Amino acid sequence: MKIREIEIKNFRGINGNGVKFSLSDNLNVFVGVNGSGKTTILDAIVTSLSWLVNRIQRENASGRPIPDSSIKNGTSFSSIDIRVAENMRAYKWKIFKTAVGYSNKEKSELTEASELSSYFQELYRNDTSLPVVAYYPINRVVENISPKISGKESLNILDVYDNALGGKANYQSFFEWFRLQDDIVNEQAQSRSQWMIQNKKWLKSRTTKLLSLLEKMNKGNEAPDAINFIEHFKKDNLIYDEPQLFFHELADLFGHAELMYQKKIKGGDVFKDINYLRLRMKLTPLSNYRGDEISIIEKILKRFIKTLRYKEYKDDSNTIIIHFIWEALLFSLLLYLSGLSEKGKTEIEALFSEFDPVKNGVKLQNESERFISSVKVIIGKDAERSGNAAINEGRELSYITEAVENFVPGYSNLRVKRSPRPQMLVDKDGETMSLEQLSDGEKNVIALVGDIARRLSIANSNSNKPLEGKGIILIDEIDLHLHPSWQRLMIPKLTELFPNCQFFVTTHSPQVLSHVHPENIFLLRNEKNVFTYSKAIESYGQNSDRILEDLLGVDARPTKEKEMLHNLFKLIQNDNLKQAKIEVEKLSKLIGNDPEIVKAEVLIKRKEIIGK
Repeated sequence: MKIREIEIKNFRGINGNGVKFSLSDNLNVFVGVNGSGKTTILDAIVTSLSWLVNRIQRENASGRPIPDSSIKNGTSFSSIDIRVAENMRAYKWKIFKTAVGYSNKEKSELTEASELSSYFQELYRNDTSLPVVAYYPINRVVENISPKISGKESLNILDVYDNALGGKANYQSFFEWFRLQDDIVNEQAQSRSQWMIQNKKWLKSRTTKLLSLLEKMNKGNEAPDAINFIEHFKKDNLIYDEPQLFFHELADLFGHAELMYQKKIKGGDVFKDINYLRLRMKLTPLSNYRGDEISIIEKILKRFIKTLRYKEYKDDSNTIIIHFIWEALLFSLLLYLSGLSEKGKTEIEALFSEFDPVKNGVKLQNESERFISSVKVIIGKDAERSGNAAINEGRELSYITEAVENFVPGYSNLRVKRSPRPQMLVDKDGETMSLEQLSDGEKNVIALVGDIARRLSIANSNSNKPLEGKGIILIDEIDLHLHPSWQRLMIPKLTELFPNCQFFVTTHSPQVLSHVHPENIFLLRNEKNVFTYSKAIESYGQNSDRILEDLLGVDARPTKEKEMLHNLFKLIQNDNLKQAKIEVEKLSKLIGNDPEIVKAEVLIKRKEIIGK
């Protein structure tokens, strides 16, 4: 899919006569002073594409309307017409908005946007690649590099469009997705000892919570065996390092609780279930589980809920017992389903919190079917995620790390470290560093390149070369936070790594423009509220001074020094060599051994020797 043309009328600073851009299939760069309309062009494209992207995800969904505030002051309407080429056919649609207080017979025309979305939906149903669409606005920033699982990661190909045109680039979703894929790939070959070490903090937190409840249950009874048991459990850190000992002690803990409290509540069967789940702990991904695992869980949950129906909450001790059993059941269930991803584990914990019989009274009894169904849905979705990752054998991660490594020399091995806290690491010139330690420019480049690669990998999951997938990528201020040496890399590297994407970028940087051919550059002007543009004549390979003055309309030198140099050469031309030498001395103190000063000195000597 390529955008061939866009026409904009009365949109922000663009006047009623409108402006029409005929666009390049690979690269379009918009240049101009602040307020010239660079971001306006990108936002107009995003507004139009939102109607296509949303309808690919959901039939007849709405996209972004033109806001009232974006209709040019004093005009009756605003419109954006777009023409897109796909599969040897042109599609066009119009977004139209009438200003408040006016009437207009024209309206938005979206028939062909719906037709194109239906075409892409058919590709999706046939398990074929889709085009990526992504916008990285000026307010993109890597604020918090935390690969924690929030539940917003992509599950299927259509999710490539989630937050694709958001008002703020969601780099956090990239880090979360990377962590999720890394979890699933690593869990496929994990031993019990490795799992224990990796989940040590979580295991200790869960065990400590059970011990605290056990202490509350024992308060007032002062049973010596129970006190000794709790103290031993608290002090013996070995249980967090040696898996077999840990599980042995955990079984004793459950059995001890059963002996002490089954007379108060008929929890004997529940504790048998808890121990059964613990003994059946699995370390394979959920994609390898058989159907009977879920049926076992369903039977155990139903038995526990049935036990609660005969229980009356009359005193604090009973409440603590119920709380203990609930937490123990959650713990054993998560041990049984140890192949769950971090996302799945977090969702199960949240569900148990929502249906906690102590906090929410009879909700669990009244909505037991919904609770059990929700547990099964979480497990099923996690199995789907695990299955997708197993099929691709972690290829998406390799594509992303390859893209980052190829973009900037010296950066390699992007990865997740889980202990003592989840963080993203990268090797920079042979030294391992957290992404949080990098500069804003480095973080933004890694996140930008990584996110584009992620979206292409998701959209082209069956391809052996997903980074060669098609897409439309919009980047506002591509030089944001970057040193000039990195600014020069952006266009060549992006077009090299993602050769079939159509890029729309804005910039103020002569270093960026020196690597762009003039036919790809639009020079925007908005003077006296009249918007115009022209194409560049020269750009590629030019030095920064030429680009500053010819394309960006900025003097390469400060005005004062520029005038002094102009006067110096005028003095030489008029044979006022004595004064010229004085001016050379002044300028040398100001700007050093500048090539223009060297040139002036040569001309003065020439005049003195040969008189011309």
